[in-house]
Order: sequence, then C-alpha cells, then structure tokens
Amino acid sequence: MAADIPTSHLELVRGNNEKKLSSPGVLKHIESEALSSSRQLMEHMFSATDDLFYELSKRATSNNEQNLYFESMREIRVKKEGLISAFLQALTLGFESLINPAINNDADKEPAADAEVNLSIVEGDDLEIELALKNMSSRARESYKNEIYELGIRLDHLLLQTNVDEDNNPLDPQQISKAFVKACIDKLKISIKTRLILFKLFEKHVLKQLGHVYADANQTLIETGILPKVPKNLIKNPGVSPAPNRQDSQEEQTATAVDTQAETQTQQAPPVIPGRTISLSPEALASLMTAIRGVNGGQNYYVYGSNPGPALTGQDLASILTPKQPVIDHKIARTEPKVVLRDLVNELLSKNNPNTPNSLKQSEEDTINLVAMFFEKILEDQDLPIVVQSLICRLQIPILKVALKDNSFLSNGEHPARKLINTITMAGLQFDESKPLERDSLYRTIVDGIQTINRQYSVDDSVFSIIQSELEELIKKESRKTHIVENRTTQTEMGKAKIRNAKAFAQSTLFDKLKDEKLPNTISEFLTNTWLQVLVITYIKEGKEGALWVENEQLISDLLWLCKSHSDERSKARAQRLKPEILSRIEKGLELAIDNADTRKSRIEEIEQTIECIVTGNSSEEVKFRNLDNAQKEVLGKAEGTQKSWDEMTALERQQSQYEELSSKFYLEAKNIAEGTWIEYQEENGKTVRCKLSKKIDSESYIFVNRFGFKSLEKSRRQFAYDMQFKKAKILDSTPIFDRILENIVSKFQET
Repeated sequence: MAADIPTSHLELVRGNNEKKLSSPGVLKHIESEALSSSRQLMEHMFSATDDLFYELSKRATSNNEQNLYFESMREIRVKKEGLISAFLQALTLGFESLINPAINNDADKEPAADAEVNLSIVEGDDLEIELALKNMSSRARESYKNEIYELGIRLDHLLLQTNVDEDNNPLDPQQISKAFVKACIDKLKISIKTRLILFKLFEKHVLKQLGHVYADANQTLIETGILPKVPKNLIKNPGVSPAPNRQDSQEEQTATAVDTQAETQTQQAPPVIPGRTISLSPEALASLMTAIRGVNGGQNYYVYGSNPGPALTGQDLASILTPKQPVIDHKIARTEPKVVLRDLVNELLSKNNPNTPNSLKQSEEDTINLVAMFFEKILEDQDLPIVVQSLICRLQIPILKVALKDNSFLSNGEHPARKLINTITMAGLQFDESKPLERDSLYRTIVDGIQTINRQYSVDDSVFSIIQSELEELIKKESRKTHIVENRTTQTEMGKAKIRNAKAFAQSTLFDKLKDEKLPNTISEFLTNTWLQVLVITYIKEGKEGALWVENEQLISDLLWLCKSHSDERSKARAQRLKPEILSRIEKGLELAIDNADTRKSRIEEIEQTIECIVTGNSSEEVKFRNLDNAQKEVLGKAEGTQKSWDEMTALERQQSQYEELSSKFYLEAKNIAEGTWIEYQEENGKTVRCKLSKKIDSESYIFVNRFGFKSLEKSRRQFAYDMQFKKAKILDSTPIFDRILENIVSKFQET
C-alpha cells in the first residue's frame, strides 16, 4: 500500500535524516486518505441507490408504494451532496477529537449524548434504526477485526495523550455508521422503510469495502515506525481488545450479539455423533465372512474359489482391474449408480478362458464380497444425496484394489482412501440438490479428484492423500467464509428475537394489568400504543429486573388507580398529590420513545386533561370508560381466538386435531438437539432442503442455515418437533460413513 502514499509524504516519513512524521501529520494523512476513499464509496453507493429504488418502484404492487420509492429517490438525489458533506464532516470531527478531546466536551454535556446513539423511537421507527446501526457495525467489525485491532493499537501508541478504543477510533465501523445514520436523520425526510434500505446499501457499498482503508492506514503507520509488527496480546488500555487469530479454532471465534450487555455466541462445529473407528484384522474379516456365508445359504456372498481355473493373487486381480477404472467411472457417471464389482470380477476371471475361469483364494474372495457390501450399503443410505452416492460408487474399483493390495486397509482408520471417502460423504451430506451443483466449486473439486484417481491410480496410494489434501484445504477455506456469514445470520436473528421477546413481555405485562379494567379512551390508547413502546425499549435496555422497568411498570398501576373513582377524602388528597408526579414520570418515560419535544408535550397535555377531569370532576363533557377493544387486544397480542370446540369441529377437523397431538418423545428430541446438527427438511412444495441447526435462540426460534451460512428456515421448538414426528424433518447421521457402514455390517451379522 506504500505505493499509494504521496511521494511528498514518503519523503517526510523517510527524509534524509530518517526523521519521522509528527503525530498530527501522520493522522492528517490517514484522515485525508480515508475521507477521499469514503467519498468515492459514498458516490458509488448513491448510484446503486438510484438503480435499486427505480427497480423497486417498477415492482411496486400499489401506487402508494411506487410513490414512496419515487419520492425517496428524489429526496436522496436532492440531498445527496449535503448528506455526504455532513457524513465527512462527522468523520473529520472524529479525527480532530483524537488530537483535542475537548472538541467533544460540549456534545458530551447534551442530554441526548450517550455512549451509543440514543435508543429512541418515534412511533417505533428509531428503535429499528438503532438496531440496524448495531447490526451493521458489529458485522463490519467482525469482517475486519484483525485490521481494526491493529489500527487501534497503532493509533493508541501514536497518540500517547489519548486512549484509543472502539468508542473514539474514527475509523471504527461504529463511528462510521453513527456518522452516516446521524447525517441521514438530519438531512433526509424519508420513511423508515426506505431509510432501512439505504442503511443496507451503506453496509454493502461502504462498510464492507473498508478493507483497503484499514490496510492503507496501517501501512502509513508502519512506514512511520509505529509497531511494524503488532504483538497479539499487546494492550495499552482495556478499551482495545485483541482480535482473535483467523487460524484459531471455531470455539475461539466469537460473534458480538445485538445486545447492550455484550453477549457472545460461539460458532459451534458440526457435532459428530458418538462412534468408534471400526478395524477389521484379517482374522476378524475371515470370521465375519464365515458368518455371512452361513446366512440365507450364502445368498449375499459370491464364490470364486470353486472356479476350475488356476488361482489369481490379489496383486494379479488388482492389475487387471486397473484398465477398467476409467471405463466404469465413465459408465456410472452417466447412469444410475449401482454396484458392479461382483459381476466385473466374474467377467475378468473368465476373460482368458470362459470354460475354466480363474479362481481366487478365500481371503481375496472375502475382501471382494465385503467391499461390494460396503458400496451396496452406500446406495441404501437414506442420509446421502443420490449425487453423492453416485460419486462414491465411481470409486468401487480403486477401493477394491486398495483392499486387495493392502491388508491394513480395513484395520487402519487413518488410511488415506478411507479418510477420502469419509471427507467426500461429510461434505456431500450438505449439498443442496435443488440447485445446479455444476457451479459448486467443492462439488467440481470432488468430481475432478475422482476422475484423477480413476485415470492415474495404479499402485501408488499417494494419489488418495493428494486429493484428500486438496479437499481439506478447500473445505477449510469455505468454512472460514461460512463462519463469517453464519455469525452475521445468527446476530441478525438474535437481534430480531430480542425485539420480539421484549415486545411479547411488554404486551403480556400490559394486558395482565388492563384486561379487567375500564379506562377513558385517551388513557387506554396511550397505554396500549405509546407506553407499550416505552416498555419495549426499557426491556431491551435493562431487562425486567432493572430499576427503570420496575418504575415504568409501576406507573401503569398508579395511572389505573388514578383513573378510578375515589370518594373518601384521603384518597382524593392522594390523587391530587399523585397527579403531578405521574405526569412527570410519563414525561421522563416518553423521552425514551419520542424525540420530538412538541409531540411529547401534546401527549402529556391530553393525559393531563383526562386525569384532571377524573380527579376533580370539573368538565363540561363526561369522561366515558370502556374495556379494551379488539384492536387494542390485537396490539397486545391477545386477539380474540376463533378456535372451535370439539363439538363444533367437523370429522375432518377432529382427525386433524388428533393428528397434531405432539409426542413427548419428539418434543424432548427437539429440545435436546445439539446446535450444528444437520437436518433434511421436506417442504410443502415437495422440495428437499438440507440445513444445519445454527442457533437455538429460545423455544420460539430455532435458526437453520444452509452450507454457506445463510438462513434457510426458522421454526419454533414445537413446530420442529411436529415436523420430526410427521416425517417432514429428519436428523442426518454425520458419523464417518466408512466406520458407520462397517459397524452396521458387523453388528448385523453378530446379532444373526
């Protein structure tokens, strides 16, 4: 990146006397480069915004929706330059505050300032904005965690008078995102729907393109002699935390959840169902095959030892099998997979003299039959996609040759040929056959590897190790990308679940208090709409144990008491004392929910007038009281149900109701299933989806992702249990296939 730095700067850095650029000079150069790159990225983003909104307007399903996109597009076009200017100005202020922290002192004294953007909503809008900001910041930080960590450490050591951390590093995604969000709020008058779309575009075209900005900034600091190599655990102050090494195990790679308490989630590796490596010594093989020959008169066993011709050795048979490898590979690749070994061996033994075919020793005969049984079990395995069964079957001859030539093959769990089959099947377990696999790089690599083995394998087993290494390297590379995507997916879903749970708890709390109460319409509407939002925010910020939650929940009870009729003097006096206190508490709560001071004032005045009428009775209009209506119950998640009683149901409805009775066995299985387990799902349209249980957020949210980490499905625990009970969902066995099949064969004939 040094080549990108202006010559004048390099001369200042490296000058004749090797003098280093002063701290402000270095920072100014980094600022200049960052602002220039940011402006270019913003221009590109706005170009993409224009295109996207135009496409959305064409796909709009109503005139209102179409006007929404056209008006937003027009607003953004007009305000674009002002927005970019405000955004860059905020970034500049961030750099200046590193040199002179007093610049932000006035802003810190403002009530709205906080360590984070103020968690507030206007009719629910800004809660969405806050969560969008958190999500895109954390995802960008995760993508560039090493670069950001090193930059923070270097800036921290450059500016001895300032502690640099994620809250004041001007190039941290949090600061960049805040600058853009603030600029949008200040400059654009667009709906929350289009605002969130704009944030998504900002994340895609700006935040995700910051890699070169971090690289250039780090290179500039290295050129000035600031920590050319950053030690992994070098921390000058607790505000800068080291980023985990990209090569660390998955258990060490954590993702920041959308949570003010900095919850962390650990990416779990797919679980391996407990199993053991199955080894068969020559003696054990002979004993097993004796048992197989004795079952059903040996119907599953081909006999070659009784042939009248001279006996061939295993090496001889392997040699005459070699020319058949590419032929059989080509044939199976173009037809339905099947096991050809027994018939092929018969053909080859009879090739020289059909009347006196060659015979084989008992050990070779046993090996051929066992290998053939193995491939038959592959074709019977319901967990493997057909395309993977076909791929494995194309290795019939090479695997038989290995088994004939190497007595350790069946007893050595680390044999490269066994490891290769296990790797192919484990990777293939995750293939989505509903999409063209020809475009899948992993699938193509497996196909190329199988073709290479069938063309080249004669006597040297190293070809299996070479193909295995190539596959392992590709799978590791793919897994790193998948890990990042899956983390982003689960973070997003956890954020949604957090809002959903907060809303559900707030709704339940309000309904329990209001369900039997008769209230004035003004108070009822205020509680079920505005105060519900206050409760949601409070729950997200502090949870139900926080002092603020207790206070805001208690206000409901106090307001309900104040709305009742009180005849005794003591209660009347209390009502007079309580009224201003409640209004004050409502005003404080509304600061969480409504930014606009005039709107807050209007709401409070409405409530004050209603309370005044109730407490004093001085009103020309009678205050009417009523219970919650159906619309309010629906807002609180308690809409009137329409479920029929047993007597009202038709015979078909009764049968369906009985059908849906959930077995406790499947509910417990759904409850205890491990994250990382692979599932095959049958969708309503008949399509089969293979996905991994990525995260059990709670009983209402099981998140399933595909092989690349993108969300495939979301189910509640109960629905997932139903789907398993009625065969819509099936847990896939991820035990290494070679050992699983051998264990199955051994167990079956041991029982017999």
